[in-house]
Amino acid sequence: MSPTTTTPATTLTAGVVVERIKAHIGFPWMTRTYRDKFHFGGPDTVVHGIATAMFDSYDAIRRAVEAGLNMIVPHEDTYWNDRDDVSIVSADPAYKLKVDYMREHNVVVFRMHDHMHAHKPDWIYVGLARALGLKSEWETAPQSHYFHLPETTLGELAGDYQKRLGDKAIRVVGDPDAKVSRLHLGVGYATPSINEPNVDVVVSGELQESDGFLDSPAYVLDATTLGIPKGWIMLGHHISEEQGMLEMARWIKAFTPEVPVQLIRTGGPFWAPRG
Repeated sequence: MSPTTTTPATTLTAGVVVERIKAHIGFPWMTRTYRDKFHFGGPDTVVHGIATAMFDSYDAIRRAVEAGLNMIVPHEDTYWNDRDDVSIVSADPAYKLKVDYMREHNVVVFRMHDHMHAHKPDWIYVGLARALGLKSEWETAPQSHYFHLPETTLGELAGDYQKRLGDKAIRVVGDPDAKVSRLHLGVGYATPSINEPNVDVVVSGELQESDGFLDSPAYVLDATTLGIPKGWIMLGHHISEEQGMLEMARWIKAFTPEVPVQLIRTGGPFWAPRG
């Protein structure tokens, strides 16, 4: 009877995952990016599972670890500033606790931001459009982010989006009874101008309430008072971009079959008090 032989399990490292990402992105890697790189751990870390996430929060990391996923691919920062400059947070107790947990559980973090937005189509827009039920045939031109919807009211549209996304703190400006059909989609800070004649409603992530250029609540309020049907639905930065990280998880899974890959949802950070 011949001896039984076993094939050793494949050891997948974070460096191999990143090289596959670079090989499949479809355009030359932008080596000067300060975002899309390792932000904790390094290429030699053995990967047991991959989690994509919108923000690399402690809660997201903890839930990923509990699911057996020790490589985190977030869209946004880890240390509460865009450059992840640890020198400005190293004395903060939250920084120490977060880093200690990641070190204890052999977590590795590789951010994907600039290349997601540079990809055609932009995965963040793809994810949000899918989640909102915006059909491709409604888009006036591919990747234009302009959609011609069946006519509805601003209130009905906002209510539908709140249900679809589970956003507890959606904010809306404009008359809820205003008839709307022409929508311009934005994500994150990319809020389109609302004064365009071919746009009834802008759906975006976040923006300051004043000092913008023709994209502020003040313009919508004046337009509404003057009888010009305009609306602005602000979903929040997190909510508007999180769906794109589901697209990222599906994309990575296609060329990383050795380990589980999934989105760790965190939802919006805001809540509205009960009145």
